[in-house]
Amino acid sequence: MNEYEALQQDRVKLQQWLHAHGLMELLSEFPQGTKQARALGLMGLGWTLSAAGMGEDAALWDALSIALSAWGASASCKSFLAHLKWPGLFSSELGLQSAEPPIWTPSAHNPHAYLMGYTLDKGTPIQLSGEHLCRHFLAAGMTGVGKTVSSTLLMAQQISMGGGVLWVDGKLDPENMEMFFHLAKWLGRESDVRIVNPANPKLSNTYNFIAQGSPDQVASRILSTLPSTQSNAGSDYYKQAANQGLICVIGAIQWLGLAYNCMDLAILLTHPKALLELDEKINACLHVRSHQHDPSIASFKLFLESCKSSHPLNGKTQIDTRKLRDLFGGVAGRLFVYGSGSCGEVTNTYHSEVDLFEGMRQGQLMYCALPTMGQHLSAQNFGKILLGDLRCAVAKLQALPKASRPDPPFLIWLDEVASYGSANALATPFQQARSAHIALGVGFQEHASVQELGPSFLSTILGNTYNKLLFKPSDPQTAKAWAEMIGRHRVFETSVSTQHSRSKAFDFLGLAWDSKAAQSLSQTHTRREREEYRLSVERLARLDVGQAVLLHGATQLYDLRIPKLSFLPHMRRELGEVVIQRPASTFKPKSRGLEFLKSTDSSSPKDGHARAQEGLFFYKKYEQFLSERVCAEQRLGLAQEELRRAKFQNLGGLHPHA
Repeated sequence: MNEYEALQQDRVKLQQWLHAHGLMELLSEFPQGTKQARALGLMGLGWTLSAAGMGEDAALWDALSIALSAWGASASCKSFLAHLKWPGLFSSELGLQSAEPPIWTPSAHNPHAYLMGYTLDKGTPIQLSGEHLCRHFLAAGMTGVGKTVSSTLLMAQQISMGGGVLWVDGKLDPENMEMFFHLAKWLGRESDVRIVNPANPKLSNTYNFIAQGSPDQVASRILSTLPSTQSNAGSDYYKQAANQGLICVIGAIQWLGLAYNCMDLAILLTHPKALLELDEKINACLHVRSHQHDPSIASFKLFLESCKSSHPLNGKTQIDTRKLRDLFGGVAGRLFVYGSGSCGEVTNTYHSEVDLFEGMRQGQLMYCALPTMGQHLSAQNFGKILLGDLRCAVAKLQALPKASRPDPPFLIWLDEVASYGSANALATPFQQARSAHIALGVGFQEHASVQELGPSFLSTILGNTYNKLLFKPSDPQTAKAWAEMIGRHRVFETSVSTQHSRSKAFDFLGLAWDSKAAQSLSQTHTRREREEYRLSVERLARLDVGQAVLLHGATQLYDLRIPKLSFLPHMRRELGEVVIQRPASTFKPKSRGLEFLKSTDSSSPKDGHARAQEGLFFYKKYEQFLSERVCAEQRLGLAQEELRRAKFQNLGGLHPHA
């Protein structure tokens, strides 16, 4: 038998085996966990088929062998290159091997994907679905390491998808506002931008945060700026009494169908004449519609009676100013701050250009700048009342049918939340905003600053954020807390010890020439198990600027590089300066007072659309009272300052009047 006949016989046997068993059995014989062996086996099979293909069907067998050989070679190269570290941009000192990307299937209900960054060990893009993002996220780290960059990347994708954004900026960086506007304009959504800037009314839309909502919602929104009174029974009593009075007053105003603002409400809570004027409006309307009865009017009448007292000289019944001051002193003072100065130019409006609920439902792009550096107390209170309004808006979205909720999910980014956050206002949205199709994200620097907002607030944030972007930590305590949060894993250590001994033995008195020699060799293998941090404090401190660790679902870790979005100088010049978008207003500038209330008797005051456009205008009627109050507060401040100075001088042994 010559060589050619032997090859033909081998080819026939191979064909019979392939027909009987098939290629799948051949591939299943290779070890499942060894990709290199599988690839090399495919290459060998390809060479075998190439050798056996000499004959009638040589072309077919050659093509099959080439395909299998190429497949095996590519698998071998891919397996080999997977272990290489890419130089340059994809370099990291963490030594972390990223997990596999999150697996999710796009569907008609959830087609959106958000790029979070690129892994540094493989260069793989990590994308989260809208459902993953709705489980909320946080970005923590020291200043200037990439928190705002990561949020800008998410917001740019959200704007390009046609979704809505609310950015509450706790540090009032003009570049952030400009970047936000330029992104919207570049993507063709300039008309959707709304800006709230209490520090600069000329560069702000109007925002009346107490105009929308039921009386108890508005009252809760206002009282959210007050400190917690859970541990003080006396303070809690006065807070609950103020809450009841606010509900009565706001309910009466809404029953009349009159618009109001912060200054109107501050005047009503401090000026007896304004309360009596509101009572006259109610009596005039009741006289026209005597058949209509509302519980809110009865509650207001009872509240008004509780504030009345007899005059000590003439015995006439009057509203006791001292009772109003004791009941609403702190609340009215905060409302007065909101309604005066530059902040008042933004809030003293009856046609609010910013409505959080409508903006979230329509997918608007809203930016709120809080001047926490220059006006810390005012910015802190403004942020708290904004979060209270946000809580009411989320509640309204939850009440909508699923088809009417935001799609893609509405994105909320609370930057530097420790400077204005409130545990009472944010705890519930973190727990329930997912059902309203809202993605809520917070940014802060260290754990200590968030713990000051409440003992359980930090636990609420960490427990209700499915995705955590951890940048370079600002202090060792925060780094240790992150290492504990990322968790530990088991590590096995193997040690080998070798012992070699040699000995010689001689005959008695060492007289013999042949000595006896003995040698021994012993080797001990020890394997020890211990637990260590998946990422230690020292390794977290090595994070670079723009580098973050993504903890997804409390188990999957990714070493990410966050891409930075920016416009070139000539592009910024073409996009221009920030322009405030002013929606059309249908509000009537003048109130017609009691004549308007008497002129219509066909419908309830709540039902008339035109009546809802009427304003209370107390802030214009009582301008003299406001100016006197400002002067009184200034005099009180000067007197308190003089008193503190005198006490300090007396403590120091100084006598200014000597």
